[in-house]
Amino acid sequence: NYTDLEIMQSTDGYLEIGAKDGTKAEALTVLTDIYNVKPENVMALGDNYNDLYMLAWAGTGVAMGNASDEVKAAADYVTTSVDEDGIMNALKHFGVL
Repeated sequence: NYTDLEIMQSTDGYLEIGAKDGTKAEALTVLTDIYNVKPENVMALGDNYNDLYMLAWAGTGVAMGNASDEVKAAADYVTTSVDEDGIMNALKHFGVL
């Protein structure tokens, strides 16, 4: 009975085990509290299962082009892969650059 742990498969053959409150979304919550930024003003980019909570938490969740279909489905927008300048393309898409 390990109710204080979160177990997640981030890629095939790779299992991540951590504290339930140790997700990327929780880390962003700490940072946004410090800097007084609302979650709806945050863009989070991710490509794997360990990014699902973060993508759902952020006002704008962006999945990389190389992400699994499940991660892409959880995102608000899907950009190109990292190798295809996906971060820059997402920032341009949303008018940040």
